[in-house]
Amino acid sequence: MEIIKANLNDKENIKKIADLLYIEVADFVWNKDDFIEKQINNKEYFVAKEENKVVGIMSFRQRQNIMYIETIAVIKEFQGKGIGAQFIDFAKNYTRASGFEVLRAYAFFQYNTQKFYLKNGFTLLNKLGKYNGAKYYRFEMEI
Repeated sequence: MEIIKANLNDKENIKKIADLLYIEVADFVWNKDDFIEKQINNKEYFVAKEENKVVGIMSFRQRQNIMYIETIAVIKEFQGKGIGAQFIDFAKNYTRASGFEVLRAYAFFQYNTQKFYLKNGFTLLNKLGKYNGAKYYRFEMEI
């Protein structure tokens, strides 16, 4: 398995995987073509490939002095095989190489991923977030 920078040829595969993240909330953007394309063009989108098949996606966003995992997802057939943990290791290295010392991730309650983030070195921040009425957990780690 390799994690590489996404290009526009990966857009359809990314969208299919990002569709797995969809929840009913106004202005859900993470599976929209223009959002995906913008992050690919900004060189902030990465894909995990197994035998040339996209099996996972990850994107980043920088705000102030913090790196954020904007999107992270793995297709069902490859969940539980350590790809998510490899993405987190990749995110740590990417954050460090970008000159940042803090990595954050947010996850809507519906994703039920808090154990994943805690197991992979994040701490749960006390303040919960809200995006158009949908609550989400806020995680952080110092690099």
